[in-house]
Amino acid sequence: MVVDRMRGFPQLRQVAGSSLRTSPTQERSRRRYGSILAAAADSFATVGYEATTMEAIASAGSTSIGSVYRFFPNKPAVFRAVAIVALGRIEAEVAAVLELASKPSANWQTLLDTAIDRLALVHREDPAVRAVLANLQLVAQPGRDEQLTRQFIAATAGLFTVWVGSMSEREREVVATLVVQTITGILVLAQRESPALAEAMLAQLKLMLRRYLEPWIV
Repeated sequence: MVVDRMRGFPQLRQVAGSSLRTSPTQERSRRRYGSILAAAADSFATVGYEATTMEAIASAGSTSIGSVYRFFPNKPAVFRAVAIVALGRIEAEVAAVLELASKPSANWQTLLDTAIDRLALVHREDPAVRAVLANLQLVAQPGRDEQLTRQFIAATAGLFTVWVGSMSEREREVVATLVVQTITGILVLAQRESPALAEAMLAQLKLMLRRYLEPWIV
């Protein structure tokens, strides 16, 4: 269930600092908060930000409108909380990919495919991420989003240091930026297409990046 996938947020402190009126401390209030945020994410992703109301969030979350307002002062605050969770989910996937890259047996082609597959899965199935993708114009965390992208680029450039001795530092930065930004852009655009076309786009993305990187990585 959507609610189950949205419980136990590791980003709760960051949400509390920017969006919450009251931070849930008891198990019961945490469950209620999880239900509210799950319902909000699903509604933002499905019907859009404008069509989502606080009343609809309360109804879908099986709670009262008073409970929603207990945590959030307004709808923009709810969306900010969903966006923070979404960025946290993507950050976790990036960290998992970089952990795989640190293993001695890491193969760059497999790692590239794994990175695209894992990020595509969270873009497609995570309700908070889908909510943000459906309402990109409202994302209120540009600084954190940019920071995550830059961290991913720096880590990718670091991998090229190991895999490609012939690249200059500037070349590594440029190639890493192109690879990360291309993956990010195609993942966002693919979500706007039919599932079949999205899968075909991702397959071509893998092929394109492999052929682009092969001259450097032997």
